[in-house]
Amino acid sequence: MDITRYDEHAYAIDTKSAGRLAVDTETLKNFDPEQHVHGTAACGCCGCCFTGDCCNDSDCVSGKECNAKDCDKACTENNEHHDCAFCHLAFDTDEASHEEIIKDLVELKAALAA
Repeated sequence: MDITRYDEHAYAIDTKSAGRLAVDTETLKNFDPEQHVHGTAACGCCGCCFTGDCCNDSDCVSGKECNAKDCDKACTENNEHHDCAFCHLAFDTDEASHEEIIKDLVELKAALAA
């Protein structure tokens, strides 16, 4: 796998199903594909910044704090207008896309470790 930098804190993977995705370096370090559950946020954020209101809290919808995190700061890649690989894992319901992203993340992690 060719290792491509997206910017100073992210790598890039190119997928057929979702296009070019940013992979945050810190999130990748802690990401365990064997433990990942489809539909959950790998970055640790609650996800309400993407879905609107995951916890039925009116503050989430208005962009305030949720689970002690500012919704507007939950995902660096999203805030920099990148298409984030981990957000796709959390919120993209296409299983084929999900499997392709996981495969690419495993390859990237192995290539960086080599």
